[in-house]
Amino acid sequence: MSASPSATSDVDLTAPAGYAEATETMWGLAPGSCEHSEQQIVDLDDGMSRVESGDGVVKDPRGAELLYWPSESCIDDFGDYQLRALPNTRVGLLQAGMPKTFESCKAASGTGFGGLQLSDGSESEARGFVEGAAVCSVTDHGAVSMALIEHMDGGTFDDVSVSGRLYVWRKSP
Repeated sequence: MSASPSATSDVDLTAPAGYAEATETMWGLAPGSCEHSEQQIVDLDDGMSRVESGDGVVKDPRGAELLYWPSESCIDDFGDYQLRALPNTRVGLLQAGMPKTFESCKAASGTGFGGLQLSDGSESEARGFVEGAAVCSVTDHGAVSMALIEHMDGGTFDDVSVSGRLYVWRKSP
């Protein structure tokens, strides 16, 4: 799938007082091996992720905000992967079509982000997790991050991969 126009344009990177200019990198979600119960943990300070064995529980999040893990019923290496914010994080979804700015992302980060089964396209669409939306967070370092959802592959009978640009406004020293 190619990125929708709203996913790749209309991003205002203006930094407010007290924050540095936004840095840009990439972020993504990719299902691991269901057979080995691999889960992906994503840190929205820098887009880095790590994979570890697990059952939807993270013992040491090390500052990460997101968890992408397979449900208990793995069938033919199809894991019905689910995405959720880790406990004690500020993560929310900025809907497609909404302004992609520091202010709107910071506000969206306070809305919460409960578990979402990405292979269920109708649930993802109903909740607004679609191309053109963004996952927003105020990270453990006080930075505001905006992870654009620019590409989504898979669904229904396949685990979903997601990728896009990540913008991070760090607090000024």
